[in-house]
Amino acid sequence: LTMGVREAARALGRSFRCVFASDINSGAIALHRRNFSADVYDSRPIEQYVDGELGAALTLSEQLFLQQLGRVDVLVAGPPCQGNSNLNNYTRRDDPKNLLYLRAVRSIEIVRPDSFVIENVPGVLHEHHGVLQTAVAHLTGLGYRVSYGVMPMRKIGVAQTRKRMFLVGSSIMEDVSIEKVIEESSVKERPISWACDDLRDKYNSAQIFNSSARHSETNRARIRYLFEHNLYELPNSERPDCHRLKPHNYPAVYGRMHWNDPAPTITGGFGSCGQGRFVHPLYRRTLTPHEAARVQFFPDFFDFSKIKRRELQMVIGNAVPAKAGYVIALPLLRAAVEHGVAD
Repeated sequence: LTMGVREAARALGRSFRCVFASDINSGAIALHRRNFSADVYDSRPIEQYVDGELGAALTLSEQLFLQQLGRVDVLVAGPPCQGNSNLNNYTRRDDPKNLLYLRAVRSIEIVRPDSFVIENVPGVLHEHHGVLQTAVAHLTGLGYRVSYGVMPMRKIGVAQTRKRMFLVGSSIMEDVSIEKVIEESSVKERPISWACDDLRDKYNSAQIFNSSARHSETNRARIRYLFEHNLYELPNSERPDCHRLKPHNYPAVYGRMHWNDPAPTITGGFGSCGQGRFVHPLYRRTLTPHEAARVQFFPDFFDFSKIKRRELQMVIGNAVPAKAGYVIALPLLRAAVEHGVAD
């Protein structure tokens, strides 16, 4: 998201300054620091310092938080999405972490940015605590014009079938519309080959970023089977007992991508063929972090160095494609420039 906002500012000929960044993942903080150099970083759980109820007077912690920031044009947030993900078979739609969505809303109430963007998975629309509905009502009551909707990444040129739900609001724009953003940003669908074709000769086993994760002999055999039989779905006969001996709904797991189609949703498990359709279309391996980053629309100048493979996979897989941040931030920043509130 930060990458997209920065590029939107650059497209408008404006400088970019990140005043605050928060994440409990130390690897994500380190990468953000190397690429964006925010004024302040905080790795504490956000509920420890944005700790007041919606509509309540600011707590002492919140007063200290606000003093760090100064003026904010756009606030962007990506609350934990695992509790709303369709991949979560345990606490889906009723995970206590889902309530962290409202910490983003409280942050907006405290900071009062001109505009905001909150990202999550589409499942938040049906979350049991009603966090989206609460957020819309509260933010509208604060004077923001609000829009929310699901954005298919493939519609805006990301070579991936990922979908994300965005809640966007502004106090300076008259017409806030996710549907309009999608319509104006739509391009022809792009396959994974569009994102990764020039990386075919960049594989380097000595570099984490340009090599795939190691696979067990069993999984190597499964990958060989796909290529030897020119298959994209692994038959049940080659699957583990938990799939082979009973009906299952995981046809894409152990699957191979299609070179001329968009990639499936990239997750933190893209290094394992047992966690999704992550086998490379052309080579007997899963995606490299570089290839996954390309599918997530990260530019090659983004610095992913000094991070171990498992954590690298997680931060790439958990990221919002930068193109989405760009197309959503562009009209918000343009409005700030037109109103003379952004330098």
